Amino acid sequence: MPAKLKLVHPPQFDEDARWAAVSRRDASADGAFWSCVRSTGVYCRPSCAGRPKRENVFFVETRAEAETAGFRPCKRCRPDRFVAGSLSERIDHVDWGKVKTLLDGQGWAPLGRLLSDDDCAALIDGYDDDERYRSTVMMRRHGFGEGEYRYFADPAPPLVSMLRTGLYEKLAPIANEWLAALKENRPAFPATHEAYRRCCAMAGQNRPTPLILKYGPGDYNRLHQDLYGGEIFPIQAAVLLSEPERDFSGGEFVMTEQTPRRQSRAIVAPMEKGFAIAFAVNDRPMTGARGAYRVKMRHGVSEIRDGKRYCLGVIFHDAA
Repeated sequence: MPAKLKLVHPPQFDEDARWAAVSRRDASADGAFWSCVRSTGVYCRPSCAGRPKRENVFFVETRAEAETAGFRPCKRCRPDRFVAGSLSERIDHVDWGKVKTLLDGQGWAPLGRLLSDDDCAALIDGYDDDERYRSTVMMRRHGFGEGEYRYFADPAPPLVSMLRTGLYEKLAPIANEWLAALKENRPAFPATHEAYRRCCAMAGQNRPTPLILKYGPGDYNRLHQDLYGGEIFPIQAAVLLSEPERDFSGGEFVMTEQTPRRQSRAIVAPMEKGFAIAFAVNDRPMTGARGAYRVKMRHGVSEIRDGKRYCLGVIFHDAA
């Protein structure tokens, strides 16, 4: 019986062993490598039911390699939905060069699937556990829309804390480039989130801001910016915890981009369960003929038609 491939990327895996795994549709090899199919322009898991010809296939070790080479995820085996490894490894495997390009160019970027179905279920199941949260906000009471959200207490659950610290370290260099482009008169953002939280505390902002938002039929979130004081990290993230068109319908994630002397541009960011996006909190730089200028961003959620929609918000600055 042929040996199974493990979820690692050792260099001694030869092409024949990988092709043998593809030929037998070996699910145990999923995540160890990816098959790029020249004839279709897609990349697949080894277990994919597709039957490409050997001469049309080559192998890569990461999804980022496949996408950089111009291949898109197979719609049959959905390699973009595959989750393996620790959360820190999933964050490391994001194509951060591409994320930077998209954040600079359009103010938001998909980060791919960071949470598994079990991760999402654990966060949703914990929504009614009052000990996890420092406060609950009923959106109608404040004119924010319809629905509710809960801010995690400190410390947040490990999964949320790891997302916050891991994503911050990847986004801080981009945020510092934005500071320089906009000529902000403030110190650079530190390299670690722990150090940044100390900066927030010195500014009088010491309440954690990660939150879960819960929407039902007819609920929505008005366009807004998550600003909690003078200390602002310019990028935040959201992870959808529910499955569109299964758990809920409607509820699109919406952004607007306001550039000087122009009307606002509306943007809809497609999201799937467990997938994350990063987006501008408030101002971001855009390059023009005379250098960089400010573009103001807002975000919200369109009306839920039916079902329940849960989403995790990962904000990096704390609140006053």
